[in-house]
Amino acid sequence: MRAPTGQLISLREAAALAKVDIKTIRRWIDGGHLAAYRMGPRLLRVERSELLAVAKPVPISFSDGAA
Repeated sequence: MRAPTGQLISLREAAALAKVDIKTIRRWIDGGHLAAYRMGPRLLRVERSELLAVAKPVPISFSDGAA
């Protein structure tokens, strides 16, 4: 795992920023979609810029015929 280069935020802050539940942040970490950094025996932090990259918007396509 690489060393963090940006601002580290708590899982609670990450959940609020991404507008998801903290359990979702934990699932993203467990699933390998988001790196977490241990700060002591229990405390986890995530990199803010990496969270924003994971939570990027998906373009909507109307080519499937649904309106």
